Amino acid sequence: MAFTAAISMYPTDVPPGQVTMSSLELVEYINSQRNAEEPELRHDNFLAKVPLVLGAVVALNFQGYYRASNGKHNLCYRFHKREACLMAMSYSYELQERVFDRMTALEAQAQTERSSSPKLVGELAIMECYTRLLRPASSSQVAMLTKIAKQNGLDATFLPSYVVDAPEDASPGSSLSTASLTHLLKANGISTSVHAYNMLLRDAGMLEACERQRTSKDAKNAIKRFWCVTEHGLKYGKNLIHPSSPGQTQPHWYVDRFAELHRLTSARCLESAE
Repeated sequence: MAFTAAISMYPTDVPPGQVTMSSLELVEYINSQRNAEEPELRHDNFLAKVPLVLGAVVALNFQGYYRASNGKHNLCYRFHKREACLMAMSYSYELQERVFDRMTALEAQAQTERSSSPKLVGELAIMECYTRLLRPASSSQVAMLTKIAKQNGLDATFLPSYVVDAPEDASPGSSLSTASLTHLLKANGISTSVHAYNMLLRDAGMLEACERQRTSKDAKNAIKRFWCVTEHGLKYGKNLIHPSSPGQTQPHWYVDRFAELHRLTSARCLESAE
């Protein structure tokens, strides 16, 4: 159901996926449900009742304006489900039940439309490809899903707030602490530069070099190179989503396994030198 007049509701800061009903729509719906002998409800009389039912202060949270077909800006309200039902209940319990059922049906319809939208399907396909190629950690995958859900007006509260980031052979139950290579080299007194050590990790099969297109038009080089922990390297580290560049990964290494990783890397370096 939509109001038949040419209107433009504002402000429009309604969260994605939030089903609302304007005071114009609610009045139209109430009139469609009335008996033939009942007088037609006027919008101005309905507006006068809103502060009495919701409270003057609360009513301000739902106040807005619409642009009528004659160009005039008039007062109206945009109600969430709870407030729409409260307003309907002020007329009758039966009407409140009908409005509740109507808005529940609208929520189900909106959910179906969002879940089958080409945009959502495309974003999930991109994430699946990203996950297969770059092997992001479980926590990064949850972060990506949460962002996709938010952008498409979906409820992401069922997603876990905490996931375990640990290699497959680790003891179950908790994540292993990780740190950047810069931090670990400094903490372990290793003087090798980060760039040189990354090359050693690459030669040891722990890292692979990846490329992506730069998004900035002003960049001198159109190609951005970054590192990604390999399948073999996932025993010693994980791939995080780069905070400033979501299109690339940022390797982090398990603190408790860095000594073993360093031994393997050093041994590989010695083998290459012989």
